[in-house]
Amino acid sequence: MLTKKQKELSDYIKRYIDKNGYSPTIEEMARHFKKAVGTIHEHLETLREKGVLEKLDNQPRAIQLLDTNNKEMIEIPLVGTIAAGQPIEAVEAGSETVAVLKDEIDDMSKYYALRVTGDSMINEGIFDGDIVLIRQQKTAENGQTVVAIIDDNEATLKKIYKEKTKFRLQPANQTLLPFFRKEVEIRGVVTKIIRNLDNKIEINNFKNLDAETLKFVEKKNKFLNSIKSNNPDSVNKYKRVVVSPLRYAGGKSLGVGFIVELLPDNIKRLVSPFFGGGSVEIACNKYLDLPIIGCDIFDILVNYWQIQIKNPKALYKKLLKFKPNESTYKKIKDKLKAQWKKKIKLPPFNLASYYYFNHNLSYGPGFLGWPSKIYLNKERYKTTIEKVRDFSVKNIKIECSSFEKAFTEYPNDFFYCDPPYLLGEDTKMFRGIYPMRNIPVHHNGFEHEKLRDLLKKHKGGFVLSYNNCKTIRDWYSEYKQYFPKWQYTMGQGETRIGLNRKNGNHNHVKESHEIIIFCPPTFVGRSRLRSA
Repeated sequence: MLTKKQKELSDYIKRYIDKNGYSPTIEEMARHFKKAVGTIHEHLETLREKGVLEKLDNQPRAIQLLDTNNKEMIEIPLVGTIAAGQPIEAVEAGSETVAVLKDEIDDMSKYYALRVTGDSMINEGIFDGDIVLIRQQKTAENGQTVVAIIDDNEATLKKIYKEKTKFRLQPANQTLLPFFRKEVEIRGVVTKIIRNLDNKIEINNFKNLDAETLKFVEKKNKFLNSIKSNNPDSVNKYKRVVVSPLRYAGGKSLGVGFIVELLPDNIKRLVSPFFGGGSVEIACNKYLDLPIIGCDIFDILVNYWQIQIKNPKALYKKLLKFKPNESTYKKIKDKLKAQWKKKIKLPPFNLASYYYFNHNLSYGPGFLGWPSKIYLNKERYKTTIEKVRDFSVKNIKIECSSFEKAFTEYPNDFFYCDPPYLLGEDTKMFRGIYPMRNIPVHHNGFEHEKLRDLLKKHKGGFVLSYNNCKTIRDWYSEYKQYFPKWQYTMGQGETRIGLNRKNGNHNHVKESHEIIIFCPPTFVGRSRLRSA
């Protein structure tokens, strides 16, 4: 005869096993009934003495109810650890077991269990410390979560996709990018997750998020889903996001999705010490409603952005008066050059309109460059300046200041940094883009080491986009690094090959050689960013 409380506990265990295929832990039962662990333990001992259940010693999930329609629990070997994050050396040793329903195992010899370390699969409900049940097999369908062996016997837990010439091992975590390998050995497919709450692992299924953070997560997921590439064989995971009215060499319109993935879910605003063309920053503001603080050292560019943001229609009317031809281009270029050399001081509206005209209608594009026949076209010009007229953002502030000042003024904010590239001997980046044509505005004598040292001290976290070279990889070796690729638009359609590219055995395609570096926030405090 069971008391009311003992019956409630017995029924809870039965429902839990029927739903999950394994028994709850004492801690889970204590949380469910809002009782002390010791109280639950006493009830379990009473149920065992009354012949209602059987509990194996020293096994956290090995409770077997003896009146559950003969649903027998069996033990599966827990053979080691698997990384849900960066790959680790494959480990398959141990004598522990986990208890699961016998009805769910077709052949006990084909199954084994692994304990998970890392957080790359949290959106699939697999968390650090969980145990995954694996069915041994050497093949898998696209989208299945597998135990994959890559490189030199390194093991990782990821969703697998077979692409044209390689495998994509996709994490289920918004802050991480996939691995690509030509060869992958599959050791099995995940069939069940056994949740670890014994170590008080908090399950973030968005139910515990505050309303503001949940709203941001929903916007972020919606945006990323909307820009996913339709071509599974494309090197670009995401489509190009064109939201800036300014054509800007080295812009990150194809990198927006990669960078947005890495933004912490509880970010409050984004600081950009190198605003430039603003592709990433404007997208974050437009689609995620993130307030943006941007900085740039180029005063003429900052003046343009301030006018563009505050009064786009007036700027459009100014641009509408210009005729897109070589004569107008030369006159405007001469005035800009005089401004640049401090021989004259143009009114802010004139300066903004001249800069936009010169920059957007140039080959490249570039400041004080030369006119492009493609863009010196009346219809194209009309379409171009309509983007100026229709540009609308909220909560974007652009300041003319150095990146050093940004670190001083915003020590706890999350940063997106797109600095000038480090074009040393070990870079493969297309050098024709940098320095910026004949006037190296942003690239002359940039202090890369100073930026490195400031970032390593920064508590707010950052995403850093750079050119991929050994120097940068070594400098930021302690952070997560990703290597997306895309083709620069200014190289599309051009088939000539310069001498430098011929000597380097390169073709006419100007591909990027990018590295994206991620550091989560480390400053913890009320109303500040928490660690991602």
